[in-house]
Amino acid sequence: MTPQNLPQLYAPFAGGDPRAALKDARAVIEDAIVNHPRSQQVEIGPSEIGTPCEHCLAAKLAGWPTSRDVAWLPTLGTAMHAWVEEAFIRHENARGAQHGGGLRYLTEARVMVGHIAGREIWGSTDLVDLLVGMTVDWKLVGASTLRKAKSGPSPVYRTQADLYAKGWNDAGVRVDHVAVAFLPRNAASLDDAVWWTAPHDRQRAVDALARAERIATNLAALAALGPDAVTAWIGGLPRDPDCWDCARFPDAPVPAHPAPGHHAPGTDLAGLIPPTPDAAGAGSMAA
Repeated sequence: MTPQNLPQLYAPFAGGDPRAALKDARAVIEDAIVNHPRSQQVEIGPSEIGTPCEHCLAAKLAGWPTSRDVAWLPTLGTAMHAWVEEAFIRHENARGAQHGGGLRYLTEARVMVGHIAGREIWGSTDLVDLLVGMTVDWKLVGASTLRKAKSGPSPVYRTQADLYAKGWNDAGVRVDHVAVAFLPRNAASLDDAVWWTAPHDRQRAVDALARAERIATNLAALAALGPDAVTAWIGGLPRDPDCWDCARFPDAPVPAHPAPGHHAPGTDLAGLIPPTPDAAGAGSMAA
């Protein structure tokens, strides 16, 4: 093959509609989000075991599918986690940790936190400080969650932290403390972050696993009666009024008001702001 016959490295200019091109670019981003391993996860993980919503815990344990929405905010969180992981790896490499006293920090290290219905439950711990004996969970949050975090983490976050600590202790790595770092999504600096820590509460993790085990046992018994029995039982379980996940399962009730999360601003602002003509020379925005 001669150089003249080699495939072109770059696509030749062809022109076209820039708005359509922006839609193409958006489609690439959304496809990557929907098909990311985090979006594809089916097995329950430590971040879900502590949910106060029994309905969603049972639905997850039953393997129910969830709506595959384009999870933009979780994608930002995933990107932040990747950046922080790289920062700690660079720090350890720069100080020659492997040759001078050993690694202090483990990043995104996998650990088995316990069993549910005979299955091992694994998860990735954002950070393990081996020197202090502490796990750290990074949370990229908005202003309202940041305000609430000043009173401490939610039960689901606290349970997640204690599950990881339990897993590391079970694996022979001493962890005495748990921490959650609430990092501001919309602030200009880390001065607004909330850094929470507490002694590890192993019993909290044990109780959460026992609760999930009881639900899994009931699901296994009901499965013998058929899928309708499972669906009816899960549908009758208590739902947490502040749950964001209930609407993502197949038995989601039709709400009188929009479910938590993003919805078109027109549903809130209709009639309040009169329409205005497009400004001359304004740029186009892809839908």
